[in-house]
Amino acid sequence: MSEYINISDDEIYSPIYRIISFERLVQIFKSTQMAFVKPEKWDDPFENIIAKTLIDMGTELSESFFESGIRNNSHGNSWTKRSLSDAIWRIYSNDKKAVRIKSTPNIVSRNITNGLLGCPNSKLYIGKVEYLYTNQIKAKAKIFAKSVMSGDKCRAAAESLLFKRKAFSHEEEVRVLIIDQHDISRDGVININVNPHDLIQSVVIDPRAPAELVDVYTSYLKNDLNFKGSISKSTLYDTPKIIKVKLKKKIKKK
Repeated sequence: MSEYINISDDEIYSPIYRIISFERLVQIFKSTQMAFVKPEKWDDPFENIIAKTLIDMGTELSESFFESGIRNNSHGNSWTKRSLSDAIWRIYSNDKKAVRIKSTPNIVSRNITNGLLGCPNSKLYIGKVEYLYTNQIKAKAKIFAKSVMSGDKCRAAAESLLFKRKAFSHEEEVRVLIIDQHDISRDGVININVNPHDLIQSVVIDPRAPAELVDVYTSYLKNDLNFKGSISKSTLYDTPKIIKVKLKKKIKKK
């Protein structure tokens, strides 16, 4: 059973998007698996600041610091609420050949929950990222470090990974997080069984991709992978139509 964090009831059924390479998309369909990676493999060095906070368990006479350890079993992947974003295409599709898949939190939850049926103690969380200033993140780190010792460690682990710096707020990120309690991770990656035809509602191709590549992708998805969802090229950079304005002439009264 999944838990939602910072997500309203309406947002559970609202679209979320993920930009991946076409090769990764084909891999998901052929392997019927989706990958989740440990946070230390993520790019932003502030991603782990909360999880790595040192806790002092010493006495008044000595100090004894240790990491809370809540990050050890955490794995995740990232989605976004933004359907159109120049920045996100440029960041995640630097070769101009990637694709954007669409789903919803409840569909993702259904697929991952089914994939975790053999791991009843592992937890699934889906949450919106909160964007804070650096000093706010450091303050959050202290709060989590204290609460993890007495609260729900799995939820604390998930919540600690739902903060990023304000500089990344354009991403409007939604994270799908798995807390592995069955040691199924291999080299920092968990592959979960999914039904790609249920999980993925549509595929949109990079707006900068050449027409012949769009044709190849479309044909392969439809004919080789039997994908029934919509397939299109993003119109983000399409030339806008010329706006025509007709002005009415005023008739002078005699």
